[in-house]
Amino acid sequence: MPKLSIIIPTYNEAENVEPLLAEIFKFLGPVVAETEVIIVDDNSPDGTGEVAEKLKNSYPVRVIHRSGKLGLGSAVRAGFAAAKGELLGVMDGDLSHDPLILPDILKALEQNDIVIASRFVEKGAVERWAWWRKATSKIGVWLTRRLTRVGDPLSGYFFLHRRVIDGIPLATNGYKILFEILVKGRCATVKELPYRFRMRRYSHSKLDLKEYWLFLKQILEYRRYRSKLP
Repeated sequence: MPKLSIIIPTYNEAENVEPLLAEIFKFLGPVVAETEVIIVDDNSPDGTGEVAEKLKNSYPVRVIHRSGKLGLGSAVRAGFAAAKGELLGVMDGDLSHDPLILPDILKALEQNDIVIASRFVEKGAVERWAWWRKATSKIGVWLTRRLTRVGDPLSGYFFLHRRVIDGIPLATNGYKILFEILVKGRCATVKELPYRFRMRRYSHSKLDLKEYWLFLKQILEYRRYRSKLP
């Protein structure tokens, strides 16, 4: 049975899937034999799901094909539900999350409930972001830090023990599922590791006004959730 399950939600990432898998398994080291990758594809028009299916002969990959664009958060939850590992990871499919730090992440998981690859701690960085994209991200982080007390609560690159979310009713469909896990999950110890968020090669950001609206609703909802805790 796999020890580690890595969930990768995809939408129009056909050109990125193979190089990403090659990088992941290059850096995993001895954990490779106990790892599965679950690609959750939202019926990508560019055929990402079909490309991923063909990679099963080369990598320990399972593909979940969904009917349409149902949201990144729900894709991650579908991946969690299908995962066999006791350690769960989430990475983007667009090559922005550098697998170079995977050995450090897995080492840190030995002593922590959640390990976050962080853009906004010392030595973390973002490659060539437009000023408005950087400003929007930093505002979002500022709004959520008080509820989570971590440097990058909106990271999409994180790993955790299954016990953190077992029995927790995760519900977000938006991009910020880590935010929900930090608010609701059983995470006594959280470790952040710096990394460089890379520029996307063949795809572009899927954030839109709808996702920003969902994010603002999340903040209000989780403030109410926290206020009701004993």
